[in-house]
Formats: sequence, C-alpha cells, structure tokens
Amino acid sequence: MEFVDQAIAYMRDGFGIVNGDWRNLVIALIAAIFMSSWKQWVPFAVLAVVAHIAIEKLAPVLAGDDAFSLPPIMEQEFWIRAGVLALGYMITIGVFFLIKSLIFRKSAAH
Repeated sequence: MEFVDQAIAYMRDGFGIVNGDWRNLVIALIAAIFMSSWKQWVPFAVLAVVAHIAIEKLAPVLAGDDAFSLPPIMEQEFWIRAGVLALGYMITIGVFFLIKSLIFRKSAAH
C-alpha cells in the first residue's frame, strides 16, 4: 500500500510541476498535437521531459545569467525528478490528446 501511495504522490507532484507553468503546458500541448495514436504516448512524454530539461538548462545561459552546464545525470535525484516529470507529462499529454481525439472525432462525424 505504501508503494501505491508513493506512486500517487509522484503523479501528483509531476502534474503539479507541469501544470504550474504555462511553458510546460505548451510543451505538453505541442506533444499532444503531434501525437497520432496512444502508442506514442510514452515516447512523447519522454521527449517532453528532454525538452523540459533542455529549456530549464539553456534558458539561464541564453539570458546571460549563467554558464552552460550539463544536467547532473549521475545523481539519483536527477532521475527521480525526471521520472516525476515524465509522470506529469504523461497525465497532461494524455488529457490533451484525449480532448484532441474527441474534438476531431466529432468534427469528422459531421
């Protein structure tokens, strides 16, 4: 039961991160627009996480506030955060893709 509670907490945290910033929602929306089937759901969520981390690392560099550095891929916290982000993007992309598929199904029927 503790495992389920922790998984739900990770999903809630991930959704909160993605839903908390309009830029993250734009990443999820773009992924949902380019998705053509549910088979692409997980790969697009992974791509969204890669885009999220890239933007997060490059934004301060492009603004001139920080020097470029690679993400700390050898640290466990990085991978836990990436997993939480992936869950958040899976939820958000899934919702956007569901809405997209419902809209285009209805418009195709008429």
